[in-house]
Amino acid sequence: MNWLALSPGEVAAVWTGLAAVALWLYLHHRRPQRRRVSTLRFWVSVQPISQPRRRKLREPWALLAQVLFLLLLILALANPRWGVTFEGRSVVIVFDASIWSQVRPAGGTPWIDQEREEAQRILNSLPAGDRVLLLRAETAAAPILPFTTDRAALRRAIAGVQTSSGAANVPGALEIGRAALAGSRRGLLAYVGPGMLDEDQARNLDEFRTSMEEPGQPQFLVRLAGDGAPLQNRGITRLSLRRDAAQPDRWRLLTQLKNYADAKADVVLKLSINGKPLGQRKVTLTPNELANAEDEFTWDAGGLLQAEISPSDALEADNRAIVNLPTYRIVRVAVFTDITSPFATDLLSVLSSNPYVQVEIAPPGTDLDSPPDVAIYQGTRLPPQPAFNSIWFLGGTSPSNSRSVRATQWNSQHPVTRWVRTHDVSVRNPATLEVLPGDAVLAYAEGNPPAPLILAREQNGHRLLIIGFDPHDSNFPLESAFPLLMAGGMEWMTHSVDEAAESHSTGELDLPGPATRIIAPSGRDVSFVRKGGEIHLLAQETGMYRVIAPSGETIVAVNTPLLPARRLKVAPTEAAGVQREPLQPEGANLWRVLVLLGIVALWLEWWLYYSSREIQRAAEIQETPGDEALRSVDRELEERKESESRTPISLPR
Repeated sequence: MNWLALSPGEVAAVWTGLAAVALWLYLHHRRPQRRRVSTLRFWVSVQPISQPRRRKLREPWALLAQVLFLLLLILALANPRWGVTFEGRSVVIVFDASIWSQVRPAGGTPWIDQEREEAQRILNSLPAGDRVLLLRAETAAAPILPFTTDRAALRRAIAGVQTSSGAANVPGALEIGRAALAGSRRGLLAYVGPGMLDEDQARNLDEFRTSMEEPGQPQFLVRLAGDGAPLQNRGITRLSLRRDAAQPDRWRLLTQLKNYADAKADVVLKLSINGKPLGQRKVTLTPNELANAEDEFTWDAGGLLQAEISPSDALEADNRAIVNLPTYRIVRVAVFTDITSPFATDLLSVLSSNPYVQVEIAPPGTDLDSPPDVAIYQGTRLPPQPAFNSIWFLGGTSPSNSRSVRATQWNSQHPVTRWVRTHDVSVRNPATLEVLPGDAVLAYAEGNPPAPLILAREQNGHRLLIIGFDPHDSNFPLESAFPLLMAGGMEWMTHSVDEAAESHSTGELDLPGPATRIIAPSGRDVSFVRKGGEIHLLAQETGMYRVIAPSGETIVAVNTPLLPARRLKVAPTEAAGVQREPLQPEGANLWRVLVLLGIVALWLEWWLYYSSREIQRAAEIQETPGDEALRSVDRELEERKESESRTPISLPR
């Protein structure tokens, strides 16, 4: 193990820098000076004198020992080796924890536990120096653990792998694993999982196996859960709802069932909405059959429709499925015009045939008891502040030589005109429409250049459909495009009618936006990206997803898809054991020896430094300037006093 992995140049650079710091500290170390005085009269002689100091290295051998200690410390951290360094093998384990890993055979071990045991066996058979990468087999799934030699971390990662409800892409995951081994001199690629494939994956896997037989490819091993035993499973793969065109509260339900076993199976299909039973029926499935069960029911409110089959089998995840049942409500439409006018006649003939619409004719300027969902007006100009979601028919001037023009360039991408497919609409006296920023032009009047004829606008929280001609001045009421345009406009304004609903399956989903947060059935947050007006996410769990948006919260049901049902057949070479690596001469780690030598160098630096200090201190005490002179002066004074005391005193006569 090389902790710092320093090159010789980096070792020299670090050592030079630290040695320079040590030298600077030695040169700038201040040493105290000791002086002895006998009386205060010598105070002046010991005052500091400002003289330039010459830097002198007083302990060169101690500095050399410290520099040697720093060098040994850096080399120990770099951990050089004596002898040949053996590079371990690179290993990729593709761990398939897809929905088939949730299988729990009656009286047997769950498949996910068998996969964990097989992965641990492969890991235990590898030398300690081999680098191992753990990958998931599901589409767009992140790696479990990057390349590492930490066996404890690998064992924890394998033990902590949880199953998902998505389908695996086995050939795609193996290709990613082989790409991760590119450039390695020796490699091992192992697959651990149920080994369930669809037809496309089986063909891609055959091509992958053929390419692995070429020289220079890593060893390829396969470990399957379940020991190849026959699979006994039936599941719901799809729910589809469609509203009756004549009776909006009546629904037709299509339930798709799959028998994954090689034997005939009888199941009971139960239907319920918000927990309220709708009924049940018996369905017989032949071996490997994909069958459809059709039902009809009446329901005028929204909710969650659940389909469930019994008895239970080895895989519980696909025994039930849920779909959001759209709500149904009548749209109140107010037409502000004279009931005897041709305009009212044209609109009543269209709106009365729509079962989702309740029409009310009101004279212009009338105050209604309750606000309508959609208001329809006829006039020549728009009000500055519309009060409702509204449809405006604006007529132009009527010159004597007016001629008809055709409506062209219908916008098939907008919800209002997505059903309109016509080239035969002609109008007279079209109005001149002003296109504001944010407006969507739905159709143009022919000309050079073409003039906008129909606009969709959002203003002050309301939606407006602006039609730049009087329907009585056109053949529009006689065309099938007229009721389609009116129905599309009302649906765009009110979102009152969903004619169909499909169950969502695990994998990549596109949902209507916007959204600020998505919470999975397990309670964790799901990452998503915005694609125009939609949101894109990867759903790996079955159940109810909460989509939180600024306008509120919606529930999205996600179920299991049609699962891969073809079992992988293991070749003899893929069932073999891990190839043993040839014995390589192991290099000796030198860091322990370098640490011991560094300790010796550190002790030597301490001994040299402090022994030199003691020797210098003793010399300074013995050779302090001025002490001998002071002692001689003191002796002369004492002798003079003593002689004076002995001299006799002569008295005068």
